Amino acid sequence: MTIIKIKEMLETLLRYEDSEITHTLCSKNNTFSLSYSKELQTFQLKNVETGHIEHFPDVETTSLALYRIISIVEKEVTE
Repeated sequence: MTIIKIKEMLETLLRYEDSEITHTLCSKNNTFSLSYSKELQTFQLKNVETGHIEHFPDVETTSLALYRIISIVEKEVTE
């Protein structure tokens, strides 16, 4: 997935901030859920296995973090 597509996905979450939308990213070792919290005004990336949640303040920061995760996931799939 390209960084442009990731940013489009994040913009959609912002546009529908009154709705609860969660994206799930899976790899061999981890599953992550991505959502936007209108209350906190942050994107939330949760490692489903560990319960660890990271908060990101904006589209740019979140897109870079997601791009790294997706790149690792795509690499695992091709191996």
